[in-house]
Amino acid sequence: MQCPCGSGQTYHDCCQPLVEQQQLATSPEALMRSRYSAFCLANTDYLVATHHPDFRSADLALGLKQDQTQWHRLQVIFSCSSQDEQTGIVEFKAYYREGEGLGILHERSNFVKQDGRWYYTDGEFSPASLKRNSACPCGSGKKLKQCCGKA
Repeated sequence: MQCPCGSGQTYHDCCQPLVEQQQLATSPEALMRSRYSAFCLANTDYLVATHHPDFRSADLALGLKQDQTQWHRLQVIFSCSSQDEQTGIVEFKAYYREGEGLGILHERSNFVKQDGRWYYTDGEFSPASLKRNSACPCGSGKKLKQCCGKA
């Protein structure tokens, strides 16, 4: 089975070890991709476990279990970590179907590393586009094109 995150790898070689909590994500992007795969597979336990406790709502698990969204494709737009590797940002678009309607979730997600584990904290929906001369969101003080946007 191809990995739902769109990496081009098999699920077994990509997100499965993370979703089954056999390994920890090594970057914000790896965590975000594995969380997307968990959404596709309705793995509520992993989604709750990787959502930072300070940002979890009391009814997070219930809301996730009731979600009927069918996720179709993930497009990672931008990903970076702070210089101290303790915070990160991933901007993505996730394409989905709910009922008869199609939609796109466009989010710039925030991540924090605590006790050696990456966690999702929160995100900004439909964020303003980053330009090459924008300040890099990693907080380095450099322009995007001279920092995380080099790739």
